[in-house]
This record gives sequence, structure tokens and C-alpha cells, in this order.
Amino acid sequence: MTQKDFDTASRGEKGVREGRDTLGVFDFFKGGGQKGGRIPEPLIKTENRTYDELIDEIMEWNIEHTDILEVLRKEIQGERLATWSRALEVGVRKGLASPSGKIEESPFFSAFLDMYQYIIHLRPRLLTNPTMHHVKSMEKSDSLCMCIICGIRALQMERGDKRPINTLHWILLERYLR
Repeated sequence: MTQKDFDTASRGEKGVREGRDTLGVFDFFKGGGQKGGRIPEPLIKTENRTYDELIDEIMEWNIEHTDILEVLRKEIQGERLATWSRALEVGVRKGLASPSGKIEESPFFSAFLDMYQYIIHLRPRLLTNPTMHHVKSMEKSDSLCMCIICGIRALQMERGDKRPINTLHWILLERYLR
């Protein structure tokens, strides 16, 4: 840079920096970029659906694209589903709580253990079912387990049960019964 260019730039005239505005110290701290303009922040899509609406959408997808309901209707008797539903009405944490602190002594332990083992043991059998290649894939959840949960949820909703199973119940069951 020559002395003339330096003098021109220091006086704020357009010279070497022609076509560019200078970024002042205050603009720097305010986050201004070139030409003093702010870079627009990316739009964040907000979710307006409730948790139940989201899981119901996943449930509908899995029911429409797999034959999970046919499989479950053949295997789950009405009384077994009713037992699971009564346990879910109480809740996993409350249902597995006992005065002694041992979950094996809690009143709904056998119902929750039966549901957990049913889902875990059904999963490998569904691997050979060709329609299970169409399950809705989940980021952090096992897609086949999620499909089974959706099928059980659909059966519970058909019966009019008060509190159908969801992924939060499943996470708690995994935590307590593993």
C-alpha cells in the first residue's frame, strides 16, 4: 500500500477499498458483516404438533405400510392386552414402585415384564416378515420395536383404553427391566 493509498483510506475516502464499507468496531460487536448488514439467522421450524399427534402419525404410517396389526391380533389375547393397559394406566414408575424398593415385588411387575419380553421376543421374528422393511425409521429408536409399540397402541385405541403405550413408556421399561 502506498502513502497516497494510506492517506486516502484513513480519510474515509474510497480508494483502495472501493466498493466496500468498513466494518467498525461497534459493528463487529453487534455482529454486522460486510456493508454493515446483519447476516439473517436461519429460520428454525417450530413443531406445533403434540407428542401424541406425532406418535399417532408414526402409528398410522406403520399400520398402513406393514402387517403389524395382523400379527398382533393373532398373538395377543384380549385379556393380555387388558392387563397391559391397566398397568399403563397406573404408569411405569408408579407401577414398578414397591415399599421394599425391589421392583420384582411391585404390583404390576409381572404385567410390565410380560409386555417388555413380548416386544423383545417378537422383534427377531419380525425380521423375516417382508412388510417390516417398510417401517418408519426412527433416529434413536429401534424401528421394529417402535412398529410393535405402534401396533399395540393401535389395538389399545381400538378398545378405547385410557392410556395407550408410547415410546416414553418403552424407554422406562427398558431402563427398569433390562
